[in-house]
Amino acid sequence: MAQRVRFEELVGTVVWNAHGRPIGRIEDARMEPDGDDYLITHFIIGPLGRVTRVRGFLGELPTLRAMGLGHGGDMRPFPWQWFDLSDPERPVLTTESSAS
Repeated sequence: MAQRVRFEELVGTVVWNAHGRPIGRIEDARMEPDGDDYLITHFIIGPLGRVTRVRGFLGELPTLRAMGLGHGGDMRPFPWQWFDLSDPERPVLTTESSAS
């Protein structure tokens, strides 16, 4: 039986790799409609560092983006099947091709 986890509970949660190292935070997800619900197809994982997160926020400001200072290369999508969500407070990226 599939486990149901609310996406709101996962946003901002640190994702760990199979070796127990943190690799980033769940920032967003790609979803597809499924009746009245949505199914997650990919989790978007962002950086852990505070400086990187601030740079990412500043890169979203139109003036800085127009100056070529936008910052968007650190977000990575991972298929939902690669995640072990048995403990939603500590999601684990289980595939061997996971980030270190």
